[in-house]
Amino acid sequence: MESFLDEKVSRSRFLKFLFKTAAISAILVPQASCKPGSIPKLHGLSDSEYLAFKSLEEVFLVGNPIQGFDLGVAADKYIYGHPYPIDTESVLKLLAFLPGSSLVSLALDFSFTSMVGLSKEDREKRLLSWKNSSLSLKRGAYNIMRQLSFFLVSMEKDYNELVGYKG
Repeated sequence: MESFLDEKVSRSRFLKFLFKTAAISAILVPQASCKPGSIPKLHGLSDSEYLAFKSLEEVFLVGNPIQGFDLGVAADKYIYGHPYPIDTESVLKLLAFLPGSSLVSLALDFSFTSMVGLSKEDREKRLLSWKNSSLSLKRGAYNIMRQLSFFLVSMEKDYNELVGYKG
């Protein structure tokens, strides 16, 4: 047993093992919360990106006063609701990639379950750990995802009427 623990592992061998483990976990680990039930017709977001935004909605927009608001549809409309996608399309798609990626979860949280695959309570705990993390990458991702969620809500006509803007 000691000879196994003393064996040196090369970086490439470790990375191959890590990627294989992540791929296997993506297949074997069940998705708990955000399952593709009735994904609406989208202009440009993929189903997984839509589910990622929906998972953020469940945490950041609890108590949202706008009935029927869908963060995934709002993000899709914001990015692709014009003749051409907006300039920041790649950044927003990257933000949609973060919650749904098992590899990101493995790298940042040492977990094989992506944020989309967690229950609402576990997703909230993970995001709160990002908010208070010593790693600036996690804090920054948390803040950007939260601000984007609130920004997309504020673009809704119902929200503007709710806050008294009749323009």
